[in-house]
Amino acid sequence: MARGSVLRRSATQQLAGAALVVVQPLRRGTGLLRKSLLALALAAGVALGWSWREPAPTPPPTAAQPDDAAIQTGPLRAELERTRLALRLGEARSQALEHQIDELNQRLAEAQSQLAFFRTAREGRR
Repeated sequence: MARGSVLRRSATQQLAGAALVVVQPLRRGTGLLRKSLLALALAAGVALGWSWREPAPTPPPTAAQPDDAAIQTGPLRAELERTRLALRLGEARSQALEHQIDELNQRLAEAQSQLAFFRTAREGRR
């Protein structure tokens, strides 16, 4: 009957009577692999973050840079001076032409006056 009594016990009673031992299964080398993968992932994250950072501010101009600017602006200054000279020459030409036009207009007025005089003199002779 001993057997019959064991069979008659419920599954819950059987579990309650059994000893329960919780142990982590033995795995060799996984701790080192996990730590290595974690370190590798951390290093990759740091490298990625470093590459996405804002660029460093540009340093203030050094003594060599103004010389470079002077070299670059030298031809521009010469071109500016040539342009200013051409502008002054153009203005002088314009003034000279205006003066010449005024003289020609005066001569034209004198010639028209003389022509009018000769026409009246000719008509007076007839």
